[in-house]
Amino acid sequence: MSSSETFCDAATKTHINDDPAQYYDYAIGTVIKFQLHDHIARTILKQDPRECNSYGDKRVGEFLRGILAAGATRDWNAVLREATGEGLSARPLVAYFAPLAEWLQKENQGRAVGWS
Repeated sequence: MSSSETFCDAATKTHINDDPAQYYDYAIGTVIKFQLHDHIARTILKQDPRECNSYGDKRVGEFLRGILAAGATRDWNAVLREATGEGLSARPLVAYFAPLAEWLQKENQGRAVGWS
């Protein structure tokens, strides 16, 4: 059986119908995850984010505990800004995947883009 965009049935994903905000949650969660990881790697561990391991590091635990301690009592973006030096930003995610994006651009040079 072949596949194409004509077989896509978005309604089969009940989140789209029942609670589309969950997809925003997933996206924002991913951006925050990369932002925190970048800050932890660069600032706390002084390591490259692509090669860092924070397992068992008490400083990382204290950093995350400090962020989570506020719970829902404060604006999350203000807490993030105070903790990392910037509000919500996709910059760390883009930087993390920059080598892959560069490789893909070279690999796909001259290829048509899109579905036409």
